Amino acid sequence: MVSPIRRFSVMGIAILAGIIVLSGCATKKYVRQQTQALQPAIQEANNGVKENAERIDAVDKRAQQGLTNAAAADTKATQAGAAAQTAQNAAQAADRKADTANQGVQQANNRIGTVESRLNNLNDNYAESAKEAVMFKNNSAVLDAEAKGTLDKIAGGAGNTGYMVEIQGYTDSRGSEQYNIGLSQRRAEAVQRYLVTKNIPLYRISIVGLGKEAPVADNKNAKGRAQNRRVEIRVLKSTGSRQTN
Repeated sequence: MVSPIRRFSVMGIAILAGIIVLSGCATKKYVRQQTQALQPAIQEANNGVKENAERIDAVDKRAQQGLTNAAAADTKATQAGAAAQTAQNAAQAADRKADTANQGVQQANNRIGTVESRLNNLNDNYAESAKEAVMFKNNSAVLDAEAKGTLDKIAGGAGNTGYMVEIQGYTDSRGSEQYNIGLSQRRAEAVQRYLVTKNIPLYRISIVGLGKEAPVADNKNAKGRAQNRRVEIRVLKSTGSRQTN
């Protein structure tokens, strides 16, 4: 037989369990209601987070593009600076070449002045008694057999006293002015050396290289240029009363 106390205890436990079950059901329902009520706010918050992420991504892309553009602009600026420096260097080199050419022209003018001064300071009067020209190959200052034959004739007809020999070297118009002046001078010196070997005293010879000046033919064609690559030799004989050896 079950005691009344134990019976009341079992009933109490059953009632308490029922209360807990009913309470649990009420709590879950409440939670579902509250959660459902919060869903729009949660969705709106999620949408806001997504929009903010998209804005941040767009800003980051613009920032990256800006950095790329800045780097490209910096590269172009560096290239422009290098090109400007190259142009400046080229201009300075051109200025130096121009100065060198001007110096060459001045040297040629000085040589012409020296020749004229020597003739003007002579007590005798001189007149041209012979004039010849010898030709040269392109970029050459070497006398060929024909040129040597012409110079032999000049040396043989100069005589022993009362004469001067004037030698003027020339080039065609190709090449720089400075180079042409040097080449024409070498051609004149080649003629001078040959005449000295033919017993023409060195003190009777005056030489000058004039580059492409005073062309005798058109430099636009090969035939004309060949005629301009020359050395002219003038023999000046004294017409005065005093003659020198």
